[in-house]
Amino acid sequence: MISDYLKKYSTYYLSRYNVTKRKFEDILKKKIAKDYLEKKISESNYYKFIREISDTSKYFEDIGFFDEERMLEISFDNFVKKGYSQKKIKYKFFSAKFNRVTTDLFLKKKFQDQQLNQTLLINYLNKSNIVEKQKKLNISDKQLFDKILSKLIQQGFEYEDSIRVLNKII
Repeated sequence: MISDYLKKYSTYYLSRYNVTKRKFEDILKKKIAKDYLEKKISESNYYKFIREISDTSKYFEDIGFFDEERMLEISFDNFVKKGYSQKKIKYKFFSAKFNRVTTDLFLKKKFQDQQLNQTLLINYLNKSNIVEKQKKLNISDKQLFDKILSKLIQQGFEYEDSIRVLNKII
């Protein structure tokens, strides 16, 4: 049986955010600890709620939350639109606490696309407006090329792919 405290908070949280089961359990632990430290709940309730976390996550999983494959697909599409590099996409999935094996298989399949790096680079350049910002500095094309290349490498893009795309743009 899930307490009203956990059910109410879980419903609120899951209505606002899309998270994995492991991440959700960590969030509940932090919420319970925070409320205990702020003296909003007693010590006995603290331990009771900690024991209920797995039941709570199981309850919401049975309802249909935490579909990791669907979440991977949606997150990947959002990351591509934002122009994240492959390294940054891997990091984001790792920090979201997706299942490691499922994530590795998913990313391996997605990263086989030869045009993906170019798409990511172009999306990043469009979103950041870095080319237009650098052109306003009235610097030579070589300096412009080097500055933008440096920024792309800092964002985690591959050197060769960055050069290929920049040669087309500049």
